Amino acid sequence: MKKTVVFSYIFLLSLVFAGCAKPSMDAGNSSSESSSVQQNAEERTAQISFNNKSEEQDQEIETKTVTFKEGVSLMTIMKENFDLEENQGMITSIDGLAQDEKAGYYWTYTINDEMITTGADDTFLGNNDKVVFTYEKFE
Repeated sequence: MKKTVVFSYIFLLSLVFAGCAKPSMDAGNSSSESSSVQQNAEERTAQISFNNKSEEQDQEIETKTVTFKEGVSLMTIMKENFDLEENQGMITSIDGLAQDEKAGYYWTYTINDEMITTGADDTFLGNNDKVVFTYEKFE
């Protein structure tokens, strides 16, 4: 009987020590794979298009797929990918086509077909968003 108790005690101790042991190298690899997937999840893409709807033209100017990190504003994405000018968080010129307040032409934009009324500094994109900037007349 004494041998059975000692054997049970040794068996329980070995289970405790095995549970506290350092993870194997295979478990470490899956951990690094998990962090790699997490880093890739922060990378996002969006499609940005420009339309000129002035009296002289009515055409799509350009469409570009951009890559960016989560949490980066639309203004930062635009500055990194296009030639633009801005004033107080609002984009006023894209690739040389500037707003014309006297004629009533302004840049507006939609995200996934929804009109956005905030400045690009305060706008953040989700993965696979479709942004369309339109140069058009407002009266």
